[in-house]
Amino acid sequence: MIGTRLRRLRLARGLTQAQLAAPRYTHAYVSSIEAGRRRASPDAIRHFASRLGVDREELETGRESGATARLELRLDEALIGLSAGRLEEAEAECRAVAREAKRLQLPRIQAKAVEGLGLLLERSERPEDALDQYRRAEEILEPEPPTVRVDAVAGKARCFHSLGDVRYEIHILETLLAEIDREGIPDPNALARLHAALAYAYVEAGLYNSAAQSAAELERLAPRVTDPLRIAQMHLHVARVYLVQGRVEDAERSLQRAEEAYRQANLETEVGYAHLALGYVFSRDGRLGEARQELEHALQIFEDTADTKDITRVLNELARTERLRGHLDRARELLERSIELMGENDTPILAWAHRELGLVLSESDPVSAEKSLRLAIEIYERAEQSVDVAVTYRALGELLTARGDHEGGCDAYRVGIMALEPRL
Repeated sequence: MIGTRLRRLRLARGLTQAQLAAPRYTHAYVSSIEAGRRRASPDAIRHFASRLGVDREELETGRESGATARLELRLDEALIGLSAGRLEEAEAECRAVAREAKRLQLPRIQAKAVEGLGLLLERSERPEDALDQYRRAEEILEPEPPTVRVDAVAGKARCFHSLGDVRYEIHILETLLAEIDREGIPDPNALARLHAALAYAYVEAGLYNSAAQSAAELERLAPRVTDPLRIAQMHLHVARVYLVQGRVEDAERSLQRAEEAYRQANLETEVGYAHLALGYVFSRDGRLGEARQELEHALQIFEDTADTKDITRVLNELARTERLRGHLDRARELLERSIELMGENDTPILAWAHRELGLVLSESDPVSAEKSLRLAIEIYERAEQSVDVAVTYRALGELLTARGDHEGGCDAYRVGIMALEPRL
């Protein structure tokens, strides 16, 4: 209430109602406003603000002049600190900004600070706790337009991906996209964020036609996207689609643009994402030396910034590259480290590590290799990732056939094909 703020500020400055009112208004006018019986006119608000030595915005809303810009700057600095691995400092600042934004009734900044806490928990390999923060951010933004909720929903989707539920990841992203379409809100930045997330999720789920559609939509939106972070996210995720389509040069260019945008924003961990993705592209293109260089660079960044989640991803990809280069001992060492870091996290990333370990051990220790491949299959089946189930069954079939177990090999091939039938 403006009356309550007016009285508080007046008393803090030792003014009577008559002194505040003079020379243009009466003490009775001030009294009626403070009591809530009358609304102050715009001219009166300007007069009172001048007499109290505050900005009109502070008198009307209770917010200090420039509070929004100040909190946004603090939050940007906190997120840069988070990306640089200064986790405790970033957590404390995100919590402080969230409290201050709540007090000043700035829900968008409050939600952004809560999303920062979610991101911190994600990178600390705590997806369930991160999910709680993203849901909290969604609740804060419930009265806001759906375009404002894209980062909270994208964060929530990533958590479900980490927990092995790619189908639900896609569902919640598509649900928000449909809501934005229904309301007809032309926000290229928000739409680019959603389609970038969907392109990545579709590729992971083996839905390549859907991924191509999202990539095409991103290309259409690109000239109208103005947020540098959205541009980087768009280039990062669409590169995966380009690679699936065999457009290696386009994928490489997109990732170089993503890296440049993240560097300009001083986001160190995100620069690591670009190096990881470039390593992935180079590896699939047979450029193993370049792949190794990019992946080692990404690993160093993730270690420096305490990004446990992405350390395991890069270890798995680096191990694959080392296996293809014939460095099996090094590959095994990397995978064992990855598996140890993940502990009991029953996720597709763990399945990926076990499948890769099975391939590494296929000649030197086929019994352990079979165990690793079957464990990978179990995890992929629980995550309902049918493409990866089929790929792993193929690897198991090749292993069993090489050991002379032709019947077992045929069974593995058959079950792998069956896993793909719903997609055929």
